Amino acid sequence: MSSTTLDLEATGGPSDAPASPASPASPTLAPARTLRDIFPPVYKTHILNCSYPKWHTKYRSLTPKTRIIPLDDTFVSYLRADGIVLPSDEDQITSLDTDSEDEEEDSDDEEGTPQLDPCVLFPEIHQKIKDTIHELGGKVAPKLNWSSPKDATFMTANTVECRKPGDIYLLFKSSDFITHDLEHAYDECIDEGVPAPEEQPELEQANIPYGLVLRKWFKINPSMEFRCFVRGRRLLAVSQRELNHFEFLEDMKRELVYCIKEFFDENLRYTFPDGDFVFDCYIPMTEAERKKVWLIDINPFAPRTDPLLFSWVELLELPFDGDEAEGRGRYPELRLVKKGDPEAYSFATPQYSTSKLPQEVVQAGLEGEEAIWEFAKRWKDIVGQMEAKDKKAEDDKKVEDDKKVEDDEKAEERK
Repeated sequence: MSSTTLDLEATGGPSDAPASPASPASPTLAPARTLRDIFPPVYKTHILNCSYPKWHTKYRSLTPKTRIIPLDDTFVSYLRADGIVLPSDEDQITSLDTDSEDEEEDSDDEEGTPQLDPCVLFPEIHQKIKDTIHELGGKVAPKLNWSSPKDATFMTANTVECRKPGDIYLLFKSSDFITHDLEHAYDECIDEGVPAPEEQPELEQANIPYGLVLRKWFKINPSMEFRCFVRGRRLLAVSQRELNHFEFLEDMKRELVYCIKEFFDENLRYTFPDGDFVFDCYIPMTEAERKKVWLIDINPFAPRTDPLLFSWVELLELPFDGDEAEGRGRYPELRLVKKGDPEAYSFATPQYSTSKLPQEVVQAGLEGEEAIWEFAKRWKDIVGQMEAKDKKAEDDKKVEDDKKVEDDEKAEERK
């Protein structure tokens, strides 16, 4: 992918000198290596440090106005449960069942307790959410510890703006990103050097202290959002967040880099617990706040975080060691979408489009051609069974109708 870059000073790069004659000859074809083979270890403590409720208190003055509501096990169980039950005290549909009638008939939980209205299930948290939305001006942008439900906005007119608790519940229960927070927060992390569960129980998935993050809603100009990559407490690279071309950004490159670098050095460089992390920031376009940089989020330095206009291989190859003075004088590379990039056109695949497909379809696509053919065969069998079932129902109805007509005719003859 082509991109425009800014290097205020030479940063050096990986050595491309030929191997020493004394080095053993390399094989013609090296074994295939995946990104995870070359990625530094990702620890559970790092994931936890990037949880919004964990870091927000320290950086509260740097973020837009935000409130965090601690969630209990009942609320978390509600988010994990199948089906969607929305509060009855709001003017909306109050029950959306995600299971088909056949699945309901075959369920082993037919005699189980039905899902309760959130007003009854967790009344204190429900009321607290209503009060917080009112406190923040009547509109909020919600997220869980790590993720915003941006992949579920097809349920809410393509926005994460929420005006009542039911909007939040609908987004959260429709979002794969929220499910990842709930079920897979520590996936592909290692336990080496991690405290024992009894010393730090939140390092187990079941014991994560979840919090509902409600940020006061304001209209963000997507052209001024940036993702920044930090390694060894050095700001190495900055990527445009919105993958569209904005002509005016070209003239602002130097100013943007200086603002972000200054913000990082003064606020994050030595205060965040880990030396490697990724943060998202926003720079308002108003003249009064032109130099103000808002901290929007902190993400793990891990393959799960989208590198946007970079690749993780590129980022891992950037030099990040050296003395203190050199680190302060080195400026990051800024990448913007150029006019000719595919991302600059609306023909690209819609963002989060895979979240609108059944999980089985997405998984088959990731596993390759054989899996796709296998899924197609299974789908054909399912469709065949459905058609056979419909035909049987139609035939049964025809037999029933014919019998009714015959009975009516006999009744007429007797008269």
